[in-house]
Amino acid sequence: MINYFHLLSQPENAHLDLDALTESYTALASEHHPDKGGDELKFNEINTAYQTLKSPSQRLKHLMELAEINYDKRGTVSNHLMNTFMSTGETLQKADTFIKKKQAATSALAKALLEPQTIDIQESISQQIDNIEQQQQQTLANTTSPDHYEISSRDLAFLEKWQAQLKQRYASLF
Repeated sequence: MINYFHLLSQPENAHLDLDALTESYTALASEHHPDKGGDELKFNEINTAYQTLKSPSQRLKHLMELAEINYDKRGTVSNHLMNTFMSTGETLQKADTFIKKKQAATSALAKALLEPQTIDIQESISQQIDNIEQQQQQTLANTTSPDHYEISSRDLAFLEKWQAQLKQRYASLF
């Protein structure tokens, strides 16, 4: 197994300096890019390593794999995230309903009349994304030892999924 931390010259840790990670990735990707005569396999490994380490949930899973810690790859939302789960679901449902309404509007006037509601939905989605980012930071801060990796990685995976869904809906509003 390739150690992505070593490949990108990063410490084997749940907490990484994302600017340093990006800097290391950029230098290595530039050096090994196939268009510059680099090896395509090495370039692909570097890309996979970067994608894995920049995702907190994937980073923790990689740490568990390196330490040969068995973990359940499936799981449920932790109880402390249930409120976030419910509010994210509500926000997504409201956004989906509104997006259908907005797509059905055919005249310029009908579309213009929906703009205040568009702004309200955008603000709601932004607030939910901010909430999720705070939950991610809190989860990472509480991940202080390998004993916490399994639950934290699962929680972070759910948070990352919800965040991606919200960002997709936000983009659909334009």
